[in-house]
Amino acid sequence: MSEVNMPRLSDTMQEGTIVRWRKQPGDEVKKGDILAEIETDKATMELEAYDAGILEQILVKEGETAPIGQAVAVIGSSAGGVGARSTMPDAGAPVARLIAPASAPTTAKTDVEATHAVESAQQESTSTQRKSTDSAESSDGKEARLVKASPLARRMAEEYSIDLHQIQGTGPGGRIVRDDIEDLLEQRRTTPSPAVPEPTVPPQEFPVPAVQVGMPPDTEVITLSRMQTTIARRLAESKQTIPHFYVSSEVDMTDALAMRQAFNMSAGENGVKVSVNDLIVKACALALEKFPEVNSSFKDGQFVRYKQIHVGIAVDIPAGLVVPVIHDANIKGVRSIARESKVLIEKARNNKLAPADLDGGTFSVSNLGMMEVTDFIAVINPPQAAILAVASTRKHFVPIDGQPVIRDLMAMTISADHRIIYGATVARFLQEIKRLLQNPYSLLG
Repeated sequence: MSEVNMPRLSDTMQEGTIVRWRKQPGDEVKKGDILAEIETDKATMELEAYDAGILEQILVKEGETAPIGQAVAVIGSSAGGVGARSTMPDAGAPVARLIAPASAPTTAKTDVEATHAVESAQQESTSTQRKSTDSAESSDGKEARLVKASPLARRMAEEYSIDLHQIQGTGPGGRIVRDDIEDLLEQRRTTPSPAVPEPTVPPQEFPVPAVQVGMPPDTEVITLSRMQTTIARRLAESKQTIPHFYVSSEVDMTDALAMRQAFNMSAGENGVKVSVNDLIVKACALALEKFPEVNSSFKDGQFVRYKQIHVGIAVDIPAGLVVPVIHDANIKGVRSIARESKVLIEKARNNKLAPADLDGGTFSVSNLGMMEVTDFIAVINPPQAAILAVASTRKHFVPIDGQPVIRDLMAMTISADHRIIYGATVARFLQEIKRLLQNPYSLLG
């Protein structure tokens, strides 16, 4: 008999919610079978069986939430016998295996981002190289044991009068990271202790609102999903901690639209169709090659400049907003970007995105052009340095050789992190995107 434990599907995951059980008690389970669907803070993922046997008991029902490492089901031995080891890898492992749809292409990628798991580990590693571990002193003046913690975790601990010796770190090598401090603050809010004063709720936290006395009878209180809670927290952190500034421009898309139409006609009925957004993603990726400072992050008082270019595309789904990533967009053809983008959007709308689909973005594009939007600005997706907001293409009269000519103009605005890049750099970067889109055949090289 073996237990199936709630796995750690990403380094930011603390708990998971059982969305649906694919197997029921008494069902035979083979190695590789999908046991259940789990909603995490990033996406809905599939729980795979690593051993064979009979599903004897379901311990966590559909709709219930369990922390990492808690048993969610029990599998008994089949006639052939099953070992006593768990059907899932150790819950403390960084990432458990995720099953993607069979139709989705799989590519091994090196994760870059931190609103992301591997990047968080890189951040902690950088901090370790830059700063020595602080030591705490006991009340009798003797030096206490060393405590490993990130600089951000130490600042939060000092702000909320938290003794780091009382926290078990979950970062690399047992290092205390921000999530550990936030977990303790959450516990204080739910179960206040008289020995520890309860701090003010930090602005980036979004606890589930409780129904208040005197609320109108026609008011509906909606409990946030794990994904919605994460989106709310990250967007608030972005606006509170990143000094945004904005640069706008108009692009003449007349030639790009004509090229796209001819390009898609040549592909035939069964070929991959290229969207305007695919052209924009390619243009951004090529512009990032010329302006690597835009392909950067700000961490622990240092600039982190990425060698690879991974462009995220904002996708609207019923649960909120997700940003799957086109990896290595600068070295992919426009049709390859179109094909990958189509797969990612389909996976997003069916809650089938894997962690690898969401991690590693170094720049993002948010396109509302299909909704007749004249212009808008977007919130930066941390820890990225910038995001491009794209509005609708609209027909305008433009003076050419002294004569009014109708052209297709598209407004776009970059939101940038002023700690990393400055106005002139962003303006030149935007000019390069504009140049590429107004000379669309340069995107096909």
